[in-house]
Amino acid sequence: MNFTDMNFSFSAMQWLVTAAIGIYSWLMSRQSASGKELLELRTRIIALEEQIRHTPSQNLVNDLHGDMKAIRAEMQGMRETMQPLVKGLDRVNDYLMRSKQS
Repeated sequence: MNFTDMNFSFSAMQWLVTAAIGIYSWLMSRQSASGKELLELRTRIIALEEQIRHTPSQNLVNDLHGDMKAIRAEMQGMRETMQPLVKGLDRVNDYLMRSKQS
């Protein structure tokens, strides 16, 4: 083994080590990006879980639906009760308007 063979072996070994370091750094940068993405996804999941925790359940929605039906029925009853009052008020208004003209 002479000097040129050793020089070639050293150059080849240097090239292999440089390539190995480049591949290692490329893989680590990809994993680092994946770590950032994973952190972002965890943050988003936590935010979604917090929002879902505050949403009403199906039972609560059903209860509210029943309450709204009851309120609608009460409003209808009030409307029916108010109709005679409105007619009477219209008659009083017409009477006052006619007596003012006379």
